[in-house]
Amino acid sequence: MIPASHRRIELPDEADRTRRRYERGTHTPIRWWPSALSCALIVAANFLAISGLRLPFVGAAIGFWFILVYPVYLCYTSAIWRGSSAEERVGYSVATVLLLLLVAGLAINTVLPEVGVDRPLDAIPVAITVDILTASLFYFRHRHPGAALSPVHFRTLGRRECRLLVASAICVPLAVLGANRLNNGAGDQLSLAALACMLVTLALLLRWQRWVRDGVASAVLYVTAMALLLMTSLRGWSVTGHDIQTEYRVFQLTESHGHWSISYLQNAYNACLSITILPTEIERVAGVDGPYIYKVFFQILFALTPVLVYAIARRHCSKIVSIMAAIYFISFPTFFIDMPYENRQEIAFIFVGVALLSITNIWWPRRQRQAATLVAAVGIELSHYSTMYIFLGTLLISWIALRAWAVVGRYSRRRRNAAHAKRGRQSTSRRTINVGVIAALCAILFAWGDLATHTSGPAISTAESSIAGLIKGTGGSQQGVLYGLLHSSSLSPRQLLANYYAQTLKENAADPAKYIPAAGYKTPFVDEPSLPLTNIGRVLARHAIPVAGLNNAIRQGAAKDEQLFLGVAVIAILLNAGYRRRISAEFFSLCIGSLVMIALITLLPDLSVQYGVLRAFLEGLIFIAPLMVLGSETIFSLLGGTWKVRAACFTCLAIFFSTTGLMPQLLGSYAAQLSLNNSGQYYDNYYMHPQEVAAVNWLAAKPGVVPSGLQASFFADRFYFTSPSDVTGAQIVSDAYPTLIQRSSWVILGYATLHTGRGTVSLDSDSVNYVYPIGVLARSKNLVYNNGGAEIYR
Repeated sequence: MIPASHRRIELPDEADRTRRRYERGTHTPIRWWPSALSCALIVAANFLAISGLRLPFVGAAIGFWFILVYPVYLCYTSAIWRGSSAEERVGYSVATVLLLLLVAGLAINTVLPEVGVDRPLDAIPVAITVDILTASLFYFRHRHPGAALSPVHFRTLGRRECRLLVASAICVPLAVLGANRLNNGAGDQLSLAALACMLVTLALLLRWQRWVRDGVASAVLYVTAMALLLMTSLRGWSVTGHDIQTEYRVFQLTESHGHWSISYLQNAYNACLSITILPTEIERVAGVDGPYIYKVFFQILFALTPVLVYAIARRHCSKIVSIMAAIYFISFPTFFIDMPYENRQEIAFIFVGVALLSITNIWWPRRQRQAATLVAAVGIELSHYSTMYIFLGTLLISWIALRAWAVVGRYSRRRRNAAHAKRGRQSTSRRTINVGVIAALCAILFAWGDLATHTSGPAISTAESSIAGLIKGTGGSQQGVLYGLLHSSSLSPRQLLANYYAQTLKENAADPAKYIPAAGYKTPFVDEPSLPLTNIGRVLARHAIPVAGLNNAIRQGAAKDEQLFLGVAVIAILLNAGYRRRISAEFFSLCIGSLVMIALITLLPDLSVQYGVLRAFLEGLIFIAPLMVLGSETIFSLLGGTWKVRAACFTCLAIFFSTTGLMPQLLGSYAAQLSLNNSGQYYDNYYMHPQEVAAVNWLAAKPGVVPSGLQASFFADRFYFTSPSDVTGAQIVSDAYPTLIQRSSWVILGYATLHTGRGTVSLDSDSVNYVYPIGVLARSKNLVYNNGGAEIYR
């Protein structure tokens, strides 16, 4: 049985009050002065967008309010989400506005060229489109008014709630200033202060959860998550990261043409409207430089995902369990290390959370739940292809699990009376997932991926090669090894590099007319250097405590504990009737479907390379995070009712303390994290220095670069030309591994190679470091550019 402290009766929260208000048929009237102020801001936003006038900070804030915040407010305060809590209404409203922007942008992009408007995504068409959307939402809200925001809500905040809101708000400027301080070459003090403030805020949120309403808890989680994301996204003055380089490239294609077309670049990135049409619309209205749409605005949106995790968990669990579920989500390293560089998936995750909210919304009729799920699925498909594949696979496996559960139920009902059988049939009829929903999801995927963009071919070939790899028994990739997540045995990075060197030597010898001779140059493997010991770390070392082993043990232990918690939770739900009464069969089947998808991506090597185990696990956490908490409480149940909750909270916060980098940074002797250091693998591979930007701009002005080829010593995506006229589908930037340097190509050596003497090559989805023999270039090519941070050879 679930203890009394875990039942949803601690406080009458905003959701309960809203539900009762709708049952009485009352609503808050719309006042005239907010509408007048909104009209004035809309006029100002249109003027700034159409005139092209840029007001630092103020113009961007007005534009973002115009295109996203105000439409979300109109959706939030309408009656369409009746009976939903505040955090659920925010999630539904944000997803609705994002989907409207995607669909409306696609509509004008398709229709306006037919009537003579060659640039349908320029400022004027986009501003008019947003005006129409805003007017439509305002009219809908006027006809179907709901609960409006009122200042009285803020005057009723308790002391603990105010302290939590202030503490979380302090985290944001600390995170922003800390990132800027590191960008200017200074230390990590402010960034560490930001992490410490987050840890204290979350600890107090868990401690005071009985006196904190759901809306305030959601706000604290949102602001804390946003600060954590900004610590990473704001590193560098240009576009910094891995996938974001290609994402920014396809955005430039759309922005420079004032029009989106898959023919500009026939690949899956260009098929994602979340990184083509959506940022173009924001750029036209907000008037900010393109990189900061990704660095700031997308992070403001993605920070909503932990709130959706909290809302989903709140459907079945107590407040403290739901808070811990959200903390587990934001503590997972992929959330704050990689997702700021994968913006298309950030937007898709919002739709995934809203889809799961719709599936589990018992207040809605079945048809409404199914319709909302399919609408959210359209947003997932338009935003990110692989997220849709995983989502579809999760629902398919969930449906199979439900059918298997129904077979078991029919067998059990034979031993019960007819009344029990009737109740069982009624419970089954309320479930959202069925054959029709699965078929509709397949149709959505086929319509966009195959008919509209013709980008589904790689997914089919990946599935075929994955099945072949499973039959042959080849292992998965090393993705997730650093976090210890469900990985198969494979070759070490040193072995991968040795095999690659031998392979490229053969390729070089087979075509001497194409490649420069490089047989005499070695590329020895280099381990990633660790942070030096801090004062605290040296004290521990003097007391015979191995700091490196301690960091690794806690980080690996966190991953193992999470897997253990999940396994225990699944068993506990199957055996414990109390848990089964709290968690519906449909939600539990979705959790099983998510776990099976993670296992498949782990076991099938091609899937793990294409889609990533860690990203799949983060998507799965939207479903399974509450199970992780329930599993931890089950393990600690031997300590008693009160202490098991305290132990679960302590474990949750300890994982946050380690995975966010706060503990390794305080002790040293661990891999450097980009959000806290100007060193480390991510810094070397993905941080774009001003000298590198200058080198790319110089190179872009030279004729014949694309036909001759361009090679780079570190991840080549950083060196795509940034001039819109030079961003084309024919452009290829390849790796400048010494044995693969071509005679006719241009070669660019980045900041990291010149200052550390290392190069990096991606092998089996792992980044492998090696000593770069710069002499091979000095003897075979001419140095034509050098600015101290980048060199170009021809």
